[in-house]
Amino acid sequence: MGARRFAAIGVVSGVLGVALLAGCGQASDTRSAAQRTGTTGPTSSDDRDDRDEDGDAAGGRAAVSWVEHYCQAAAEVVHSASRMPDIDTSTPQRTTATSAELLTVMIDGLDSALERLGNLGELRVEGAKRLRHSTIETYTAVRDHAADAQRALREKGADAVGAVRETLDRIGGLELVGGLDDVPTLREASTRADTCVQLTSGGRTSIAPHS
Repeated sequence: MGARRFAAIGVVSGVLGVALLAGCGQASDTRSAAQRTGTTGPTSSDDRDDRDEDGDAAGGRAAVSWVEHYCQAAAEVVHSASRMPDIDTSTPQRTTATSAELLTVMIDGLDSALERLGNLGELRVEGAKRLRHSTIETYTAVRDHAADAQRALREKGADAVGAVRETLDRIGGLELVGGLDDVPTLREASTRADTCVQLTSGGRTSIAPHS
C-alpha cells in the first residue's frame, strides 16, 4: 500500500509585512496655514472628505495587514504538510517510525500556526474576531487529535497507523482561508495580501491528500 501524503499548495516563506504609510492630507496643510496666519475657520467639506478618505485607506491597509498575518498562519500548516514524510509500511518498525516523524512535523506546523494566530491583533471589522477564534479552535482540535495518535503509536506501535491516517484526513479537510469569504471586508483584503494570493493561486483553499 502506498503511503498517504499531502500535496501542498502555494507556500510563502519569510514574514511579509504591509507598510503602513503615514500620509499628510489636505486637512493638516490647512491647519498649518491657519496657525501661521493666526486665523481659524470652519472645516470645509473637502477637508472632511479628505479625512474620510484617509481613514478608509488606513482601515483598508489594516485589514490587508491583518489578513496577511492570518494567511501566514495557514501557510505554516501548508509548509508542514509539504515536509511530511511518507509512511513506510515495509515493516512494522518503519511504519511506527515514519508515522511518528510525520505527526511530529504536523504538530510543529500547527503549533507555529497557533502561535501566529495567538499574536494576531484585533481588527475593527465585524466577523474578524469570530474567524480568528474559530480557526484557533479548528487547528487546536486537529493538533489534539495528532497528539492522541502519537500516544497511540507509543502504546500500540504499527497497530495505531489507522489513527495516524485519520489525523491526515482531518488536516487534509482543513479549509485554509475559506472563512475569509464569509466576511466581505476580509475577502476583499485577501486579494491584496501576498500570502493569501499564494495560498489560493491554485484555485484550492484546502490541503488535499493523495495516495
